[in-house]
Amino acid sequence: MITDTTPQTTGRRVVAIASGIVASCGMLVFGSVPAAAASGTQVVTGATTGGVLSITAPGALALPTLVGGSATVATDLGSVSWTDTLNDSIVSSVTLAATNLWHAAGAGLYIPWADFTIHVDPNPTAGGMNTGSAVVVPPGSPYVLAGTPTTDFATYSTAITLATASATSEGTWTQANNQIVVDVPANTTPGTAFAATIQYTVTG
Repeated sequence: MITDTTPQTTGRRVVAIASGIVASCGMLVFGSVPAAAASGTQVVTGATTGGVLSITAPGALALPTLVGGSATVATDLGSVSWTDTLNDSIVSSVTLAATNLWHAAGAGLYIPWADFTIHVDPNPTAGGMNTGSAVVVPPGSPYVLAGTPTTDFATYSTAITLATASATSEGTWTQANNQIVVDVPANTTPGTAFAATIQYTVTG
């Protein structure tokens, strides 16, 4: 038997012991034959779709109880998201407008948009694949909505700008913390239900 006493690597120890077995037992040891190497290729293809300019508005919102002569607490408007992947040099922007809070059962039963105050989220969240500059929220929040007073449910206030993008901004952004406060006139008819529509528009 051969004893290996020299400091060697683990691989060399194994070879020396195997050789000792061959010498004492008269066995033949054949090394394993390495498998032939093989390779393959995979072709990956992809194509881009056309550019998109789109916006997703929040769902329905129920305001706190309207109390005459009082203002509601600030209420979240929900999460509005918009996408611009047109890859052009046109600056895009997102706006908000609203109708009156209207009760169709009787003339004059409405709360005008001039009693709406909009608090704009200053920090839109950018999508992970966005490129170019982030969108910017202009100064001026909170906004009191303005426009020519009407007594219908179809006319919108003057739009306010929620955010603007640069010519290099491409991707998706989300504003999750816009809020509305409604000042309720003291002569508002008690026990009535009012409804309004908020319209979000993206251009670019």
